[in-house]
Amino acid sequence: MATGAPTAGTPAATPAPQPDAQQIAQAVEEMRSAISPVAQNLQFSIDQDIGRTIVKVVDASTDEVIRQIPSEEIVAIAKAMDKLQGLLIKQQA
Repeated sequence: MATGAPTAGTPAATPAPQPDAQQIAQAVEEMRSAISPVAQNLQFSIDQDIGRTIVKVVDASTDEVIRQIPSEEIVAIAKAMDKLQGLLIKQQA
């Protein structure tokens, strides 16, 4: 009968370490350089406020953003939630 717990000879699964900001920035830069020859209308960046990767599809002739993932609205919501969380923590302290 399986209990979900590791058995005596089976190593427990350890979560992979989370990358730091420098590793993420390096990965984004490598991705940017790898796709630039074939996808010049894709832009990759990291939003410093929320620490998330932003992908933009840009019109090459006008530099207009056609699509952004996550959307600007979602990024704004995430930033607002971070500020709200900071205020709650200050009030609890």
